[in-house]
Order: sequence, then structure tokens, then C-alpha cells
Amino acid sequence: MGRQMIRLNEAQRAAVMAENGPALVLAGAGSGKTRVIIERMAWLVEERGVDPRQLLALTFTNRAANEMKERLAARLGADPRGAWVGTFHSFGLFILRREMDKLGRPRAFTIFDDSDQLSLMKRLVKELPPDAEKVLPREALVWMSRLKQQVAEPDWDAKPQDPEEAVLRSLWRRYHATLAQSAAVDYDDLLALAVKLFDAHSDVRDKYRRRFRHVLVDEYQDTNRAQYLLLRHLCGEHPDVFVVGDEDQAIYSWRGADIRNILDFTKDFPQAVVYRLEENYRSTEPILNAANALVAHNENRLGKTLWTPRKDGEAVRFHLLEDGDAEADWVVSDFIKQKWDPKEVAILFRTNAQSRLLEEALRKRNIPYILVGGIKFYSRKEIKDILAYLRLLVNPADDESVRRILNVPPRGIGSTTMERIEEYAAQRRAPLFQVLRDIETDTTLPPRARGAAADFVRLIDDLAIQAKSAKVTALVNTLLERISYRDMVSRTDERDATSRLEIVEEFIEACKKHDKSGGGGLEAFLQDLALLSDVDNADWGRPAVTLLTCHAAKGLEFDYVYLIGLEEGLLPYGTDFAWEYASDVEEERRLCYVAMTRARRALTLAAAQSRKLYGRWSDDREVSRFIEEIGADRLQRVEKAKKDAQSRKDASGKTDAVRIRTGGRVRHARFGSGTVLYTSGSGDKLKARIRFDTGRSATILVQAAPLEMLEGKRK
Repeated sequence: MGRQMIRLNEAQRAAVMAENGPALVLAGAGSGKTRVIIERMAWLVEERGVDPRQLLALTFTNRAANEMKERLAARLGADPRGAWVGTFHSFGLFILRREMDKLGRPRAFTIFDDSDQLSLMKRLVKELPPDAEKVLPREALVWMSRLKQQVAEPDWDAKPQDPEEAVLRSLWRRYHATLAQSAAVDYDDLLALAVKLFDAHSDVRDKYRRRFRHVLVDEYQDTNRAQYLLLRHLCGEHPDVFVVGDEDQAIYSWRGADIRNILDFTKDFPQAVVYRLEENYRSTEPILNAANALVAHNENRLGKTLWTPRKDGEAVRFHLLEDGDAEADWVVSDFIKQKWDPKEVAILFRTNAQSRLLEEALRKRNIPYILVGGIKFYSRKEIKDILAYLRLLVNPADDESVRRILNVPPRGIGSTTMERIEEYAAQRRAPLFQVLRDIETDTTLPPRARGAAADFVRLIDDLAIQAKSAKVTALVNTLLERISYRDMVSRTDERDATSRLEIVEEFIEACKKHDKSGGGGLEAFLQDLALLSDVDNADWGRPAVTLLTCHAAKGLEFDYVYLIGLEEGLLPYGTDFAWEYASDVEEERRLCYVAMTRARRALTLAAAQSRKLYGRWSDDREVSRFIEEIGADRLQRVEKAKKDAQSRKDASGKTDAVRIRTGGRVRHARFGSGTVLYTSGSGDKLKARIRFDTGRSATILVQAAPLEMLEGKRK
């Protein structure tokens, strides 16, 4: 161990060798936190004689978990098979696969991803009575997700506050009844059900406490209520919990993360010892000085100051440009001029809408790029079709998959027959696939439909048998051949057939990669896909510039970073009007800090004097307060753009009303995301009634409102 410990600095060594009991390691950006977690596990095994099977290490992305597994194996010189390393959600899945029957549900279940959930909710909303309060599918899912992240349910004993809540409650019951009937769970259930399992079955909880006596958590500042409760269940009365985090990088409150979990750690665990890792191994001194100066303006922090022994490094640059187009053009021209390797360049922005101008500037120069968080590969129609077949092979109760693929390719089962099948299933409380199996002898149905159903059942049965022993690649190829899927794609969409077939072949490559890695059979393959994130999906091996939001950049690092759009209302977001909340600004400041500390060698900040936002030109943009907080002495001004005297507003000066449509998803700078219920008026008097995800509804004058469309945007 001594030889290995030489690689640690004094603060890291103290944390690694912490005595048993609760420990909080405040690890600043680039301070070697992953190394500390790995060395802590190795120290417990080698110096304390801990069985690796008693180690549980939890993080937030598959990418981080895989890196941790590889480094731990390399550190111990062997594959530490007993140690459990993975994401919170994969750990919840690990528990439920073994214990779900304690909740009265099967251990073999399907995980619904976002598009599966939306498809189901659309159907449930469509089935609402005509006089029901109007609720949109995405809105209902957000409402449910927020409750489940708190491991909560609607208060069934209290009356609904309004007709909308009554409808949402009804949808909650029907949504979860459908999931149960389909032997399925959604992403939030992986944690919420695990917590409920431990709440209801102390014997099960104690079993996992005895197995995992040493719990380590990475990125603790990002934990939500469900993750916090799961951790408390595992800790018991004599916790040996080692959490690593950074309150200055808490940027996910909008998806349920609670910064109080890390701020109050010593209150939750009074015996906790706090360690601070402040030596930074990533960035140059000028970058750290700028980032430290910025985040020091926050009040809700435990405090740390990053430093590096390296005294070299280029000054952080700041460039104020004429408009958004000029900003994008200059950024691309600049890194070309600097002769930087595109693979080491990242361009960060606050909102997805900002990527369009950058993409145009890069395409104009034929520079390849990766857009993290663009159209998700596994959400494309072709992939969803194939996955629905595969899911049905391991879970015949998956009704949503049956609905998707029963007529893909077309089998001649019409809507009338499908309605009869749905009725039979409801009457018998049976899965759709079971009904399809039984209707072959039902003479009340058309012979063609009965024959098609029998052929479908036979296909699934044959493939299910093959799935028990075959490699995933061979299974998928057999499926595609049996249903002539490639031929169907070619016939139905000649214009896009080539690109759609390429998507299918790319999926085959993903199957080959899984088989080659020895990742297990079909069920393991589907499980891995269900837990993927945008960052996991990115092709990091390509020699291309990376475009991504500040949020998506968390946990990544690049040699050269451009952070654009440093303007009031953009970064910090939603502050270009009269009122704001200090907590919101603090999180925006943390977000800017995270973005800045992604840079290893050079950091460039940029802003525009005018920019087209929310469908109209916004002149006289105010430079972000964050620039002033960083301090002029820590920034090198590239040059100051001259004010463009010619107004860049559209001829009408109005928001592009065509984009504000009923059912569309929008984001308001103050009220957050919401759904357009309806519009009224036109031109300057166009108004939109919006129900925000917080539950608030408001009528907004579109021309004056800072609205951004979230769906249906042109790239």
C-alpha cells in the first residue's frame, strides 16, 4: 500500500485512511476525487482486510461507474468481482431483480424509458372522458416524476385542490396499474420501489446492510430525496459511509437533487469527519483563480479554494461580440487559428437552442462535431421497433411493446380486431400477448386476423427460445430476417431508406460490441440500454469538436473550452427581468463554475451584444454579472465589438408566433418549463395559456414574454 499511497497528496491520504464511520470529502473540481474513492476501497481491502463483497460504490452515470470499475481492477491487480460498483439506478435495479416479489410483483420486469412512458401516457390521456380537465401527457409525467423522486404519492385522503389535480390523480392510478399489468417499471421506480421495499421489509434491508458494510458515494451533492433515503437505509445505526462531493457543483435541483443533503451531512451524521481536497490537477492557475473568484460570491457553501502548484498558463480570455452569429463564427475561426486539435475542443452553452448557430458555423467549414444530447440514437423509430420485439421476448406481459409491433410490419390486424383484443384482455385481466395466444380458436374474429395473431405468437415463442442461449447479435439478425424488416424500411420510405437502414446496421454494431465485451445475454443487454444517458451515448472516440450544455459537461474535461452566451437572462438564466430568487442565481453561478472548470489548458468566455432569443432579436444585451464577479484583472479582453447601429429585429419585431402552438413545450425564464394549453389573438396581441410544470397556469403575452420552444425546434 505504501508504494501506492505515494501518489496521493497529504489531504487525499488523510481521507483515504479515515477511520471507520461517516466521512465527508469535499472534493473540488479536478482534485482527484475518483482516485481517492479507488484508493479508499483498495486501502479497506489491503490494509483493513475487508472482503471486496462488502464494498458498495455508487455514482450517477454509467461512464463514471465503468471508469471506476476499470481503475479499481487495475489498482488491485485483478478483477474485484465481489465489489459492487455502479449507478444509483442500477443498484436499485439490482435489488428489485432479487426482491421485487416481496412487493407482490414479478422479478422479471421491463424498464420503460422516456419515450415508452410518453407513449403510454398519451394513450391514457386520449382515453379520458371528453369533459375531463385538459392535461397534457408530458405535464402528467413531470408531475408524477417529482412525487416519485420524493418517494411520495398523491395524498389520497385529501380532496383534490382543483379539477386538474383530480385528473392527474386518475392518471396516476391508471398509469401505475398499466405498469403493474405489463410487469414494467419506469426510471424513477428503480429508486422509489427500492426505498419502499426497505421501508416495508426490515429483514430485506438488514440483509443488504450486512452485505454492504462499507458504502461509498460519488457526487453526493447530486443526490435527491430517494437516493438519500436509500443511503440512510443502508447505513444503519453504525454507518461506515464515505461520501465525496462538492457543493459548488450542485447544479441539478431542477431534476430533484437537494443541495441540503451535502450541506447538512454533519447534522445527519454528527460523528462525521470532513476532509477538503483543494489541490487541482486539471486546470491552470489563471482558470482556477477566475473560477474561485466567481463561486466565492455564493453564500450556501461549505467553502474551499482550489489551487495548483503550476504557475504557468494562459490568461482566461473574454470576448464581447456583435451578435450570436458573430459569436459562433469567431469561436470556430479562433480554434482553427490556434491550431487546436478539434477532439480536445469543447464549446459549452446554457440552452440547447444555442447550438444551432455553432452547428452552422462548423458545417460551413466542414468541421466534424459531436452534439451531446441531440436526437437520441436509441429513441429513433427503427431502434424502438427492434427493442420492442426484444423486450417482449423477456417479458410477455409487456403490453406497450405488443401495441407497438403487432403491425410492424403490417400483419392485417385491423383496428376493430385490436379493440376486441383489448376488450378481452381487460375482461380477463390478462396481458395482450396471452390473449393473442388464445384467439386462434376464436371464430368471432376474422380468419385473417386469427392467422396473423397465431403467426405473431409463433414468431415470439421461437425467438424467446433462441434468446435463452444465442448471442444478442445473432438473435437480432434472426429477428430482422424473420420479419423482413429491412425490406419493409426500403418499401415504406424510399427517400430516407438508406439513412434508416444505416441506423439498423449501427444497432447491429452495438449488439456486436455487447457480445464481444461478454456483457451477458438479452436481458443484460436490455438492462444496460435502459440505464444509458446522453453522455454515455456520445461517441467520444471521434476526432470532432464537442458541443454540449453546461449541465451535460459535468464530469468531463477538455484541453480547450469555450463558454458562450455570458449574458443576463442566459447565464445566469432567467434574470433579465424585475424579479429573481437568490437560490436560482446561486445555482446558475455554480453552473458557470462547473463549465469553467472543465478546461485544462485554455478557457475562453464569450458574450454577444444582441442575440435572437425566443423568436425575436434582443438588442442591448447586458453582459453577465458573472464577468464582473470574476474580475477584470483575471480576464484578458480580446476586443470590444462595435455597436451595430442597424436594428436586427424582424420586420414585425414580434416573436415568431408560428412556433408557439397548442401542445408545444416551452420554457419561461422565470416560471420554468410548461405546456401551451391554447393561444388567442394574433400579432402583437397573441397570448398563450401555459400550464407550468410547477402546477401554476398563466396567460402570457407572447411578444413580451421570454419564451423558448423546447420541442419541434429546427436544428
